[in-house]
Amino acid sequence: MSNTLRRFVPSALALVLASGMALSVGVPGVSAGEAQPTAAAAGAKSPALLQHEKYTLSNGMTVILHVDRSLPTATINTWYRVGAKNEPKGRSGFAHLFEHLMFMGTRRVPGSDFDVLMENGGGANNASTSLDRTNYYSWGPSSLLPTLLWLDADRLEDLGPTMTAEKLRKQQDVVRNEIRQNVENTPYGRAFEYANRFLYPESHPYHWNVYGLHEDLEAATVDNVKDFFATFYVPNNASLVVAGDFDPAVIKPMVEGLFGTLPRGNVPQDKKVDAVKLDRVVRTTMLDKVQQPMVMICWHSPAVYKDGDAEMTLAALVLGEGQNSRLYKRLVVEEQMAVSVSVSQDSSQLGSVFRVVVMSKPGADLTRVEAIVDEEIAKLCKEGPTEGELKQRQAQVESGMLASLQSLMARADKLNEYEYYFGNPDSLEADLNRYRRATGKGIASVAAGVLDPNARLVVRVLPEESERAKTARDTRPADLAVKAFEAPAPVTFKLKNGINVQYWNRPGLPLVAARVLIKTPQLIDDPRTAGLASLATDMLSEGVVVGGKELDGAAYSAALQQLGASVGAGAGRESINVSMTTLSRNFKEAAELWSASMVSPRLSEKDFVRVKTLHVEGLKAEDDEPTVVAARVGLRALFGKSNPYGWTLSGSMGTVEKLGLDDVRNFHGALFRPEFATVLIAGDVPQDQLMGVLETTFGAWKGRGSVEMTPDDLSMPSAEGMRVLLVDRPGAVQTVINFYTPAPKVDDPQRVGMRVVNTILGGSFTSRLNQNLRERNGFTYGAGSRVNQTRFTGWFLARSSVQSETTGKALAEFMKEFGAIAQGTISEDELNKAKKTVRTEMINDFATLNGYVNVGAGLLEDAMPWSTLAGDMSTLEGLSLEQVNALSKSMIKLDKGVLVLVGDKGTILGKIKEAGVSLPTVVEVDEQGEVKSPRASAPGDAGR
Repeated sequence: MSNTLRRFVPSALALVLASGMALSVGVPGVSAGEAQPTAAAAGAKSPALLQHEKYTLSNGMTVILHVDRSLPTATINTWYRVGAKNEPKGRSGFAHLFEHLMFMGTRRVPGSDFDVLMENGGGANNASTSLDRTNYYSWGPSSLLPTLLWLDADRLEDLGPTMTAEKLRKQQDVVRNEIRQNVENTPYGRAFEYANRFLYPESHPYHWNVYGLHEDLEAATVDNVKDFFATFYVPNNASLVVAGDFDPAVIKPMVEGLFGTLPRGNVPQDKKVDAVKLDRVVRTTMLDKVQQPMVMICWHSPAVYKDGDAEMTLAALVLGEGQNSRLYKRLVVEEQMAVSVSVSQDSSQLGSVFRVVVMSKPGADLTRVEAIVDEEIAKLCKEGPTEGELKQRQAQVESGMLASLQSLMARADKLNEYEYYFGNPDSLEADLNRYRRATGKGIASVAAGVLDPNARLVVRVLPEESERAKTARDTRPADLAVKAFEAPAPVTFKLKNGINVQYWNRPGLPLVAARVLIKTPQLIDDPRTAGLASLATDMLSEGVVVGGKELDGAAYSAALQQLGASVGAGAGRESINVSMTTLSRNFKEAAELWSASMVSPRLSEKDFVRVKTLHVEGLKAEDDEPTVVAARVGLRALFGKSNPYGWTLSGSMGTVEKLGLDDVRNFHGALFRPEFATVLIAGDVPQDQLMGVLETTFGAWKGRGSVEMTPDDLSMPSAEGMRVLLVDRPGAVQTVINFYTPAPKVDDPQRVGMRVVNTILGGSFTSRLNQNLRERNGFTYGAGSRVNQTRFTGWFLARSSVQSETTGKALAEFMKEFGAIAQGTISEDELNKAKKTVRTEMINDFATLNGYVNVGAGLLEDAMPWSTLAGDMSTLEGLSLEQVNALSKSMIKLDKGVLVLVGDKGTILGKIKEAGVSLPTVVEVDEQGEVKSPRASAPGDAGR
């Protein structure tokens, strides 16, 4: 399903939400009659995760209550049955534009007060638009629930009547910047955005995708907005889910008072549309600023939740999900013609799109690539998946679906989704059964009917060169009492070989999340071999020796999927993490495979050559991403070439090309040792069983040889005055702006205060930077900042991607906000809002099983005890206005910093001069941060 998010929000929580990752699991603390998940055996009835109370207000609004008292948090989730398919002719993108407008203020809550009131209480919000529906969701401490409900009811009554031309203009600018950022300035973005225009006739509601056209957005009027609101934003076209820690006896009367007196609307019936199928092969070729050619093949497919939808989802997994998928093995491993393959069933209400995307290597024969895709699809349509493949993918679907429902917000959204499509919010069992009952023959039959080689779209992307009665809504309800929170500490013990273990018993969902943290006294990465840590961790998934049997990468992936498990490894500068998630019932078997990736990886020469080749192709592709280039250049300039922090973890062509398999083996032998390892596990597994499994899988692990540690060079270039570096990307429609300055290490006593100051400056939606550059000026889709702190060093980053023509003005506003914060201008309201926001973020760190191990691993990485969490919470509560204003005056050291600009050189320099921004001499560098020529560019020099 195609979705767009309303906002760019730089907080970690919002990034999790935007990526669809699970958040909280509501199991401990659940009362009788509430959601009570139970362990699911293979083929058994799924856990009762979606228990609820559903009723309808007299005005037709559907209300669904879902109580979960495991954390003192709550969320509301409202679905309106309107999406891009309901847009008037000539108003493409209007549903998404309207989603943005819903946050632009009312009579009772003017301007940006919607976000301010929410963040003042430690809450936040977002929204998304798809082809079929628009949803709005807010979350925060359970004490804030009355305010969340009041704000939603108020705008449902008042948003349309109080719309103005100025509000409309601002969001037109924001949405058009979003299109530039996510479509026009993103590699391959146009291919995905334009696909529907080829698949559906102009008369079909899906002809235009969610973003729409610039000219249609510009043509929208205030009257259009008011008419759209009056037609679709009415209670009998909405479904409201209230979920979390609340008492229904308190909330039900509140919902009735706030929403029950809103008048019904006259909702039009959806246009009846016949199923669409292409009658020929449609081909188109696009040019883009990319290095790797892409082939995308699309077919019309069964609609969401209709017969055949589940079968096509399973077919997509068999063809293109993971190393043991058919197309990955053919195109990436065997033929080595592609860098990656993805296959998806993109499901929507009026019809779905089955999509195969192949990222080819430069120079690959794209006709041969298409032929291989056709061969594998024909084989699947004739024979179906094997029994083993089917079981793997069914387990994968079940595991993924259950894992997603850890999140309170995901459960609220799923209740609304099931209500929309099934008319029953608790349709999890019916949903899962669609996959459980699928057969190999059934998948072959459905796929044969869908994947017609003579009726499809083939896209190639090639490198370029009045008075009213008083109601309950007129007064904002008082917030409920804020509940205390204490971070659940782990049980700790040691294995016989000395490995430390941290364990959180979290019964309920039949899942386990686990991680091994590898941490040495020194940094993991060395500038001379930058990229080695990344290559070494990539090799961990390329096969293992387990139980005396050797498994290659595909067999290893298949064995994990058979268990509903996944294993991933990642290298940072300070540590390496090897993680696992699995169904509880398969913990022992999954742990054996997981541990083997560290204790006995295969590390073959053939695999290494392929992995290194793909890594090199990835390095080339990084140059296509302006945000990646900006980060690489900025860190290199701030820290210098000899400092490990001056190198991205992927390394460079120069460092990676020198690396061989012996380097990987030596790296593995030096770092993957029990004395450097800690095991962290959270989930539904008894401690005695856990200890037995860990002793079996890790207890005999011993390091090989001795290890010598070379001190790291953590020196930084001495700099007096800010440096300005420019990377020229001719014709770019946006300019990436990144400011980097030094910051203290993580053990700095003012760590919490800096987090609060940053939240005010650029760490939330209502932060000064985002409100200025996005909301007031419409320069960008979003602007923000963050403070990065490790046990070795720290740095501050402020960033945005702005419309090229506004580069000079945007830089002026950045400098204005930096200057204001340095004057100690933080207000009491800003401080209180930021403290509540940070508190909510700290609580939500424990919303998932992975959250527990993330927090534990983070403290270990920073060499901090568990008591740090309670200390930070206490410090946060005690922060005074005087303290944060004193800190803000010296926190951002621009005189020792670096400004990186990535975009069209002529436009950037011209607009800087036009705006009268005073900057040091601008130095042009290449994508690696190397000075391009001795001649520097003064602001206003448009180049030649």
